[in-house]
Amino acid sequence: MLQAYYRKIWIFYEFKKYKEVTVPKISIITVNYNDAIGLEKTIVSVLNQTYSDFEYIVIDGNSTDGSKEVILKYQDQLTYWVSEPDKGIYNAMNKGINSAIGDYLLFMNSGDVLVDDATILKICSEKLKEDIVAFDCFLEKDNAITGRRTHIENPTLFYVYKKGFKHQSTYIKRSLFQKVGLYNESYMIAGDHEFWIRSFLNSTTTSKSYTTPIAIFQLNGISQTSTWGQEYQRIENELLPNLMTDFRLLEQLLPYQNSRILTVIINLQKIFKSISRKFN
Repeated sequence: MLQAYYRKIWIFYEFKKYKEVTVPKISIITVNYNDAIGLEKTIVSVLNQTYSDFEYIVIDGNSTDGSKEVILKYQDQLTYWVSEPDKGIYNAMNKGINSAIGDYLLFMNSGDVLVDDATILKICSEKLKEDIVAFDCFLEKDNAITGRRTHIENPTLFYVYKKGFKHQSTYIKRSLFQKVGLYNESYMIAGDHEFWIRSFLNSTTTSKSYTTPIAIFQLNGISQTSTWGQEYQRIENELLPNLMTDFRLLEQLLPYQNSRILTVIINLQKIFKSISRKFN
């Protein structure tokens, strides 16, 4: 009996030790199609990190521009890679998700780069607790930084509807994909936004954001194409039909969010709610 007890302790200890060694904290996924220059730029950016507790996955869509040769050049430093036809960017991203074993996933697609700080992944890893953890990112167009994308500390569904996140600077807990599903592959460019909305419609999803900039977002990427508006409308119709009236009203109030009168009204509302609870 005692021997069996100690054997269980030993098995638990060995499993815990094995898990700590083999399961990385972060899985970085790069999706590419016919962008050999951008691909190498991204790979070098990731491999320059001094933090080592991550795996690196590259999913290539059977490119014909020399991308495969770039991958072969760095293959010894990649955890997993594949070059095969896919059904679009979100099909490729889902392949990456299904190949990953890390606790958190970060998508750095071809052309995306981390900021020039070899310790940025380590800094991020110390803050990863919620399902979705967003950081700031710089905006770049024509090789020049034109702005910076930041977020409120505790994002809400309405905030995500209006702003969303940039996948280059947002970590997603792998278990969230198991809970709410993978990217919807029927979208061409707005699959990220559909996923954010779907995630926040689940009341158990947790999120937080930090002001540390960790990546650079290319403004001339695929998400800047003209079909974005059509897919955005589809998201409203399919996921938010019962909320759009309220969202439109909130949009009208946004210019007055710093108004003193509105602040007083909100504070009075909180007082009335507090009083109401005491008498119920």
